[in-house]
Formats: sequence, C-alpha cells, structure tokens
Amino acid sequence: MNKLTKGLIVLAGIAAVSGVIAVRPAIASDHADTREVVDRAGSDISDVYMFESKENSSNYVLVMNVNPLIASGGGPAASFDPDVLYQFKLDQNQDGIEDRVIQVTFEGTGPTQKVIVAGPRLPNEVGTTNSRVPAYSIHGQINSTFSPATGIKVFAGAREDSFFFDLEQFFVILPDRGVPTGLTSPPANPNQPQSTTWRAPGTAVDFLSNGGYNCLSIVIELPKSELLK
Repeated sequence: MNKLTKGLIVLAGIAAVSGVIAVRPAIASDHADTREVVDRAGSDISDVYMFESKENSSNYVLVMNVNPLIASGGGPAASFDPDVLYQFKLDQNQDGIEDRVIQVTFEGTGPTQKVIVAGPRLPNEVGTTNSRVPAYSIHGQINSTFSPATGIKVFAGAREDSFFFDLEQFFVILPDRGVPTGLTSPPANPNQPQSTTWRAPGTAVDFLSNGGYNCLSIVIELPKSELLK
C-alpha cells in the first residue's frame, strides 16, 4: 500500500440486483476461472485497478474489468449484465470491513443500456451480503462518459483487455492446466522439460493482445476526498 492511498484498500464484488446475496471479492486477475463465471460472463471480474488521475492529481481513478475474453470486434455489441450489482468496496482503515461503497447497475441491454451509479456511500450492510444504496438521479449510457454528480466522471463500456498474459508459457509451466473456456495446454513435448519460470524479459507473448480480446470496463474518476473522508 503506497502513501498516496493512506491505508485505503479497494476491493470489488458482485451481487444479484434483487435481494441480498453473497459477494465475490476480486484481489487478483482472474479470467474465466470457473464454470460459473463462464456461464455468466457478466459476473466475471478479471481485474481491479486504482491510481492517481494523470489529468488531476487531486483525483483517484477506479477501474473494474468484467466479462473478459470478448472476441475481437465484439466489443461494440457487448453490454453489462443488468441483473448484477457491481461494487467497489472501500476499506479506509485496513480492518477488513468496508467503510464506503460505490455501486454501479445497468438497465436494459445493447447500445442504449443505461448506467446507474451510487456512492461513495455508507453501505446498508457490511461483509458478505449487500443491497443497493440510493443512486444519483443523473444516469449515463454505455460506451459514453458522463457525470452523475459534481466532480465525478464515469465511463462504462468496451475496452481492450489491459492484462498482459503469456498463455503459451503458462501452459509450459503448468502443462496439465485447463480453463472452462476450452483453452487447454498443447500436448506435452517429451524433449522439452517442464519450465518453472517465465520467459526472459522482453520475450513474453501477450495472448490477450495478440488475440484482440476485449473486456467491459467500469471507470470512475472522483476526488480523493470522497474516498478518504
């Protein structure tokens, strides 16, 4: 944790929009790791980022990537799952309990899908169950930037997957590893011993970039004071 965040920990979670349901935390990159998220791609959180805005040093930018492995050219037609509650859970004192929550939900599907944002607010519940908090009255549309409140900017839509992953070398290190999408390791080469390391610097091959894979991103820029107060 760097000094900039002053102890702030950001986790991401999902829940059903209706009712209260357990939340899945996201603490590392995770693409299509289980059959459940493959069957419901909108619930698959692949990456979460937090960084200082390059345009305004008084702001933070939060990013949640979901629905990874969208095929090349499929981004414009992709939309978020309207039955999922997407959440940034903000732990301000590192006690493992969220102090604020930012929630994003969606209405409809396709290119006119509505984006609804709430928070940062006190959560209705803490821990592994969540329900919706009051949202801003100003809504946006997928693949367009909008401001639900003064000082807050939001974008939700398709972007190139920002995660770098050398899948070929991964399969060399773990030759028996497969994922639910059907991406399985090639047949073992008896003349090539199993590796225990990644390739040398500068020689790795980015599977996601080479394949043109996209994801859906929720990007929120807001004042640091909103997260640290």
